[in-house]
Amino acid sequence: MPISAIYFNITRCNYLQLFKTSLCLAIPNVHPTRTIICSTYILQKKLLINNIGSTLDSVSTAKKNLISELNFESESHAAPFCKLPIKSLLQIYKTTKQDQESGHCNNRLYYIASHLKCPPGMLSDRLAKRCFIYSLSFDWLEKSLKVLLDKGVPPDRILRDLWVLKYHHQTIDDRLKRIQDMGIDTLYPWMVRCSEDILNRYIEIYQETKSILGNGQSTKGYIANRLNTSIDTIDEIYAKVPSFTRIRVSKVKKFLDFLFEEGFTIEDILCKPRVLCASQKTVKERLEKLRGLGLKDINLNVLCRSRKDFRKYYESLQTVTKEENKQT
Repeated sequence: MPISAIYFNITRCNYLQLFKTSLCLAIPNVHPTRTIICSTYILQKKLLINNIGSTLDSVSTAKKNLISELNFESESHAAPFCKLPIKSLLQIYKTTKQDQESGHCNNRLYYIASHLKCPPGMLSDRLAKRCFIYSLSFDWLEKSLKVLLDKGVPPDRILRDLWVLKYHHQTIDDRLKRIQDMGIDTLYPWMVRCSEDILNRYIEIYQETKSILGNGQSTKGYIANRLNTSIDTIDEIYAKVPSFTRIRVSKVKKFLDFLFEEGFTIEDILCKPRVLCASQKTVKERLEKLRGLGLKDINLNVLCRSRKDFRKYYESLQTVTKEENKQT
């Protein structure tokens, strides 16, 4: 490795990638007798680099030459790949040429985009961050993508989770078939990648939800029925309390059962629906504390207070209770 390369802080890896390649790339601003890297040849090791500017120009030109060979249809599609190191671009170049010679596609960007029915510009940035796509065999990529789409996984979900393509098509098929056999029709890429524990927990929640809602009923419809109100009222609650959109129907059922058992009415809950987003365990503990002080008429607003506010409220009640006990 030339001393000049060391002086300009070029790593051995980058040096070899720049100068030990099978491509024919013109390198400007270098010694006049050494201007081209030819196929299967290595540029002579004593190449002189005149200055740091020429070094950067060489790297930039090498990238430009590589990217120009990747069959991008527009500069905007190619732009995200300009950020990649030479090593990654060489891998992409090699794969692209193999795909092209085999008649598969001109670039995997357009192959995947056409199957996911999304604009290449939307995919290019994501693909540049998931270079492993170009390290897969085309047969692997084709079959993995096909089984995902055949199983009904939404294309936009695959677009957001390209890591799923790293899994063998048989692994994908087995996992998704198992989920479908459980009665789950809506499939997502994360179901392939997640651990068995997470998947089993999801299946458990799904089946529990289905047993509560039955066929066709929504979470909003269930809450409306339990609280004897209209869907419009529940829509207003969802608008005022955004966290309702993330609440599971199984939690709602258990919480409502608990509140009714504790003596709260439908009107109480409709006046303070936010309580359903709180921790049932915390609400139960607070109820026990307040009833331990002899309090019977408890407002749900109190149970939903912050930890600090509830502590102040509870301590003030303790003080009042002690004074009353002294007087008696």
